[in-house]
Amino acid sequence: MQINKEHESKVIKEPMRMTQEKWIEHFNGEGMGMISAPNLYQTAKTGNKALIESLKQDLKDGVIMTSSQIRYNKKTLLAEIIHNVGSKFAKIKKYKIEIPVFNGDFEENRKTEKYLRAQFDTKDSLDKILKTLKKFGKEREIRLWTPNQHDRKKRPVRSVGLCFNGFGRFDVGGDVWFDSVEGLSRGVIIDSAKQSKKIRGESK
Repeated sequence: MQINKEHESKVIKEPMRMTQEKWIEHFNGEGMGMISAPNLYQTAKTGNKALIESLKQDLKDGVIMTSSQIRYNKKTLLAEIIHNVGSKFAKIKKYKIEIPVFNGDFEENRKTEKYLRAQFDTKDSLDKILKTLKKFGKEREIRLWTPNQHDRKKRPVRSVGLCFNGFGRFDVGGDVWFDSVEGLSRGVIIDSAKQSKKIRGESK
């Protein structure tokens, strides 16, 4: 698996900011995976400085739209996190967990740890996760966002988007409207026979 070194706007030399829904369609057409929240986390964890710096610029320029999606229960705090949602090339992975309501601030407790472990597909401790995310911006305050129960009932399907906000914040959003909020994204090259056939133009 390899994340593109530039966001898709630079790769194809034209401005592109799209919803998660449109990005999924785009990358399926390109024969690629779409960057997920776990892909971002693993990039920070492995310490690829050049790629981290490039992603930091994306975070400054706008929302990084990922292929991670959250489907909230309309009546309870239960939800399903899906990574690589809708992809024809990347392996889809799902977690069913209880997701608290986060309005930026969060407590460093077991529930937060469980949520972030699922969000980034890792077994790391909460402390390790937060330190790893800090590699994108050591001076920035990490803020978590998820919809309240009323908003979960109105719009239960949300995408995961990350960005640098004002006041030195690093927003990790589990509340982004998947079909209307637009952002930047990146393709992911996956070592698979299906992707190779698509790139060579052998698939229909």
